[in-house]
Amino acid sequence: MHAPEILLITLTASVVIVTLLRRLHLPPLLGYLMAGALVGPHCFRLLETREEMSYIAEFGVVFLLFNIGLELSLPKLISMRRPLLGLGGLQVAICTAIALGASTLLGTPLPASIAIAGALALSSTAIATKLLIEQDELQQPHGKLSLSILLFQDLAAVPFLIIIPAMAVTTGGGDSITYTLLQRLLTGTVIFFVMLAAGRWLLRPLFHQIANARSSELFMLTALLIVFASALLTEHFGLSLSLGAFLAGVMLAETEYAHQIESDIQPFRDILLGFFFISVGLMFDPGVFTTQWQALLMIVAATLILKTIIIAILAKLAGSSSSTSIRAGIALAQGGEFGLVFLSKAFGFHLIDASLNQLIIAAVVISMAISPLLIRKSEAIADALLNIYHKFIPKSQDTEQSDEISTPPKEQANHVIICGYGRVGQTLARFLDYEGIPYVGLDLDPVRLREAKAASEPVFFGDGADEDALKAAGIDKARMVISSSNNTKQAQKTIMNARRLNPNIPILVRTIDDSDLEALQIAGATEVIPDKLESSLMLAKHMLIFLGQTPHKAQQQIHQVKLNRYKMLRSFYEGEKIGHLETNSKEKRSLHTIELTEGSYAIGQSLDEFFAKKGHFEIAYFSRNGFKCDTPALDFILQAGDIIVVEGTHEETYQAEEKLLQG
Repeated sequence: MHAPEILLITLTASVVIVTLLRRLHLPPLLGYLMAGALVGPHCFRLLETREEMSYIAEFGVVFLLFNIGLELSLPKLISMRRPLLGLGGLQVAICTAIALGASTLLGTPLPASIAIAGALALSSTAIATKLLIEQDELQQPHGKLSLSILLFQDLAAVPFLIIIPAMAVTTGGGDSITYTLLQRLLTGTVIFFVMLAAGRWLLRPLFHQIANARSSELFMLTALLIVFASALLTEHFGLSLSLGAFLAGVMLAETEYAHQIESDIQPFRDILLGFFFISVGLMFDPGVFTTQWQALLMIVAATLILKTIIIAILAKLAGSSSSTSIRAGIALAQGGEFGLVFLSKAFGFHLIDASLNQLIIAAVVISMAISPLLIRKSEAIADALLNIYHKFIPKSQDTEQSDEISTPPKEQANHVIICGYGRVGQTLARFLDYEGIPYVGLDLDPVRLREAKAASEPVFFGDGADEDALKAAGIDKARMVISSSNNTKQAQKTIMNARRLNPNIPILVRTIDDSDLEALQIAGATEVIPDKLESSLMLAKHMLIFLGQTPHKAQQQIHQVKLNRYKMLRSFYEGEKIGHLETNSKEKRSLHTIELTEGSYAIGQSLDEFFAKKGHFEIAYFSRNGFKCDTPALDFILQAGDIIVVEGTHEETYQAEEKLLQG
């Protein structure tokens, strides 16, 4: 089959299936696997062999490892050495040992057992981090814990990428396995330090010169050159392409251009990695779900349960609370994309037979498919498990240190609770100090807390969105609650819990812009202060004064806008959409201009008649012959050339335009 036909088939299948999975809020990764399985030799047979796209797929793994290397700068690794080596190292070691032992006891050859152990011990970075970010939990205790363990897992993938090809050499009649592994590990170590030195002493000056050239094309080409050169270098010395890409990433992470490089190569990585997962799907036989379903369920259940228990116990021993430990375990219970890489390489080197390979791939895929639901419900699952536990062991005997508030404040009343002690929270605290009003700050950043506590400020480790933390902060006797972070979901939780504990307490909420203003007001906020709108008002006030208006009149205008809850400032022309599609809010309201041209459906009808069955959009302005009217009469007859500015969501304004122009 020719390359264009291969691309057409795989891209068509991928677009259809990934679109369906996105509607179900499932990871695209599963869509690529399903697309490969459907077009592969075991289903519709549109692609007969995996080799037809193996070269493209290999580059997907190369870019994946390169991207991971970019995130592993040495200062970051050193700063996180305790959770990395402690929690991450023990988790990988214990899970690998259990999976390796169980696989060997069942009679699986050692090379296949090593690949299986790696596949089941490591978790999915893509799924776990994406869901934690979507739920605004990455900065919560269990999110930070999960991230540190995932970071070590990414590092732990490197030895597997060295061991698996080495196994292929020894099983093919080469040197002993011990000699081969030592040789490969030594070679990899030497190359690592050489490339690290090159990154510090050669690449940094090189990228300085390239950045000065102000050419994005040259910048990207240089990054790609380094990736492929490093990959080919390690392959030349008997190591894998992906290991070289990983080392290139670590090398470039030492430069100040790491974030720019990561942004530039992301489109290549995502598309090529999609082809890799399609290639894995090509060798997958869906028939395994019916022929080996019992073994499949046992492997999936054992993986999810054992990994959750092991991670929860390790996290608990490290000092985390029971709830945090369980939620971290649930977040990392699944198999991951590296497992599919290991199995793919082991199968390519003939280290594992097809039937067993199918079974383990199916188990990893099922665990990844189940994982989003488990992570979304992790808080409820943790609470349920703890309730069962406390039926047998009373809470007073549970000596856990609460994540929610490290040292409860002294008994006090008429104080202000500041949820979030960042720059805004600290500014508010300075004003409260000046006025002699007591306050209690809650924050989750350990460095910030340590410095604030050293300065004798009443700030404690706690999540303002948690009911227990608010109780410990004395919300029943507090004078006010302020949510000063820019996290809308956390603010909504804070408002609802604060209202439940103290229905009449004033709640002030800070937000970035007006997109979530109504949601926060509905949740129960007394006042919502959007950063962008407040800065706009400040600029407007100074503008009016400099243009000759009296300060008193300028302040009156600003005050009127605030009395109307910023309505005048809450819709704007969006302009060109810049940013990732997934980050754009579907509910955000904006202004959209519609011009009635000759032949438009609405011409000859009145505004009242035409918009009698309109949607949720509103008429913001009306203009005819250059004259603008904010409140047009509803019996106004529409003519060609009229300009109507409507306010609504993107979908609503699109429907309004379609109705005005086409009917």
